[in-house]
Amino acid sequence: MQLLKIKTIPFEYDINIQNAKLSAPQIEPAKMTQHTTPIQIDTKTENVKVRMDSSEMRSSMGMKTPADVAKEAPAKTQQTANKTTSEYVQEGNAMTEKGMTISQYVKQKILSNSVVNTTIGVTPSSPIDVSWEPASAKTSVRRSKVDLDWQKSAQEMEFIPSSITLEIKQLADVEIEYIGGFQYVLPSSDPEFEEK
Repeated sequence: MQLLKIKTIPFEYDINIQNAKLSAPQIEPAKMTQHTTPIQIDTKTENVKVRMDSSEMRSSMGMKTPADVAKEAPAKTQQTANKTTSEYVQEGNAMTEKGMTISQYVKQKILSNSVVNTTIGVTPSSPIDVSWEPASAKTSVRRSKVDLDWQKSAQEMEFIPSSITLEIKQLADVEIEYIGGFQYVLPSSDPEFEEK
């Protein structure tokens, strides 16, 4: 006959394991900007330059420029004034001579002015002054240029370490239950035993 009922309660627990995790979300992608300046060629040309100065040649032929005439005008004015004064004096002296009539004086005056002097020469004595500059060309080249602007991608890394969680649901235990009924216990055989 079974008197005891023994029940064993095992240890009960839950283990939750979270693995380590490394996350790197991409916030902004990498970007490259390219700016290209094309090649440039500049050419500057100058034609041949010829200078011809004929002032000396014209001056040698008696052709004078307005500047030459203006420069010589004061001296000529003085010369003309002197000549006119001299002519008036000579005219006055001629008229005071004995036997000189007005008609004789006019005839003498006309014959003295019959010679005409020209100041223009036929052949120039000075050549035309000719000077020249050769044609020129200047070329400047600006090389092409490429500018690159590189922006790296922006990233943030997040590390989540591993974790272990232990949850105890039940401690180990032993339950003992007496399932027998009342039992007769014999009196003691000790001679000095007294039942109370």
